Amino acid sequence: MGYLAYENITVKGIEISVRQTKETSLRKGIIANVLSPYPYLFWMTVGAPTVLKAFGENFLSAFLFMGSFYVLLIGSKIFVAFLVDKSRSFLRGPVYVAAIKALGFILLLLAAFFIIDGLKLFGVLQK
Repeated sequence: MGYLAYENITVKGIEISVRQTKETSLRKGIIANVLSPYPYLFWMTVGAPTVLKAFGENFLSAFLFMGSFYVLLIGSKIFVAFLVDKSRSFLRGPVYVAAIKALGFILLLLAAFFIIDGLKLFGVLQK
């Protein structure tokens, strides 16, 4: 933990290098989503019973649940991608570097606290 604190405190800046690659992001995203077990777990445990219950009430409820679910799911992924794209300049800025250094000092204090606590537990220091 002390090493991580040191690395954060001595950071000079963040260099972001973007290399040109083939445009296969969409294909990789689709493959990752198809192979991920989380959607299947959701639909088997929560989604399908909710849709079936809503369908028992009326068709519109089930349709609105599924429609809003996918609009919000896909919309949130697009929003995160947009934020990541726009945050490149923030990652190079002085505010981000200052935040990393401040967190490094907090991490250093936490490491010191753990060391002192460990020494007390081993009986080296008195409680």
